[in-house]
Amino acid sequence: MSVERNITKVVSPPEGAAGARTVLHFIGNLGGGGAETMMRNLVTHFVHRGWRQIVVAMRVKCWPQELAELQACGVVVHGLEMDGLLRRGTLTALTGIMKTERPDVVQTWMHHADLVGGVCAWFAGVPKIVWGIHCREVVSNPGDSRLRMAIFEQMLKACSRRLPSKIVSCSDVALDDHVKLGFPRERMRWIPNGIDSQRFRPDAVSRAQQRAGWGIPTEAAVVGFVGRFHEMKQVGVFLRAAEILLQEMSAAHVVLCGGVAEDLSGAEREALARMDLSRVHFVPFRSDPQCLYPALDVFSLSSRTEAFPMTVLEAMACGIPCVTTDVGDCARIIGQTGATVPVGNAEALAAAWLGLLAESSEAKQARRTKTRERILSEFSIERAATAYLRLYEEVVQSI
Repeated sequence: MSVERNITKVVSPPEGAAGARTVLHFIGNLGGGGAETMMRNLVTHFVHRGWRQIVVAMRVKCWPQELAELQACGVVVHGLEMDGLLRRGTLTALTGIMKTERPDVVQTWMHHADLVGGVCAWFAGVPKIVWGIHCREVVSNPGDSRLRMAIFEQMLKACSRRLPSKIVSCSDVALDDHVKLGFPRERMRWIPNGIDSQRFRPDAVSRAQQRAGWGIPTEAAVVGFVGRFHEMKQVGVFLRAAEILLQEMSAAHVVLCGGVAEDLSGAEREALARMDLSRVHFVPFRSDPQCLYPALDVFSLSSRTEAFPMTVLEAMACGIPCVTTDVGDCARIIGQTGATVPVGNAEALAAAWLGLLAESSEAKQARRTKTRERILSEFSIERAATAYLRLYEEVVQSI
C-alpha cells in the first residue's frame, strides 16, 4: 500500500531550525473542526519559535488550502490518504514515518489518533508522547457498535496509564470527565485553546460584503451558528429558538454555516418549514470563517456537549458576543461578555438572543469591545503556544 510522503516539500528550514527539537503531530484531517484548527495555529507558531514541525494526517488532499498554509510556514506534511486508523497499512506507514523522522515528541490529536499514534510511537522507539483531548466524551465513528466503542474506551483507559508522558486537555471540564473515566490525573494538563487575534478581528468591510451576499439588510439583527450539522450540535434546538426570534423581531435573520437544509433531520425540517425562509440562510462550510463572523450580531451554539469550542473563540475575537448552552468550558470562555443557557432550552436561548439584540447601540459597542478584549487577555494563540512548548520541554527533559 502506497504512502505519500513529504507532500509539503521544505525548500529551506525556518530560521533557527538547525539543531532544533522536532514535534510530530498525528491527526485525522488537516481541517474541518476545532482540534484541526488549533493544531494548525500551534504548528505555525511553533515554527516561528524555532521548533521543527511535522504533521502526519490520514487525509491531506481534500484540504488544499490548509495544506498550503502549513507549506507557507515550512512544515513537513505526510499524507497517508488511507481510511481506517486501525488498518495494518496505517499502522505500518505511521510507524515507518516516525522511525524516519525521529521526533523528540509525538503529539496526537483526539482519541482515535491518541491510541493509534501512541502505539505507533512506542513501536517506533519514540518514548515522549503527548496525547490531546478535545471533547468530553469518546466520540464514535459512523458504523461503530456499542460493543466496539466500549472496547475502545477500555483500551484508551488502559493505555493512558502507559503510553503518554502527558495528556493535554483543552477543556478543564473534559479533564475532570476523563479522570472519572479512569485516566491518570497526575499525567493530565489543562491548556486552553487559543486564537489568532490578527486573523479573527472586527472587520466592517467583511460585515457589509457578507450581508450583501446573503441579501441581509445592513441594519438587520443577525444571529449565526457555525459548525457541523452533527447530533451533538443540537441544530434542532437552534432552529426552534430561531423560530421564536423571527416571530418576535420582524427584521431579524439567522445564518447557519456548515451545512445545507437537506442535511437536517425530519423534525428539524419541520421547524424550518414554519419559518420565513427568506430570513433563514444556509451557508456551506467555509475555509475563511474570519470573513463570516463580523456579519453577525450574536453567535450561538445549542450543543448538548462541547469541550472548548474554537468557534466561540473565533466569534469573540471578531467582537461578536456569544450565547451558548452551559456545556464544557463555555461559561469560562464567555465570562460576562455574553450568556449561557440550559441544554435543550430553545426558549431560554431565544430570550438570551433577544436580550442582547435589544441593547442600545452604545451598549452593543461596549459589549463588542469587552468581548474581543477578553480573548486578547485570556485566550491568545501566543499564550497557548507558550504553554505547549513549556510542556514539551518538560517532557523531553524528563527521565
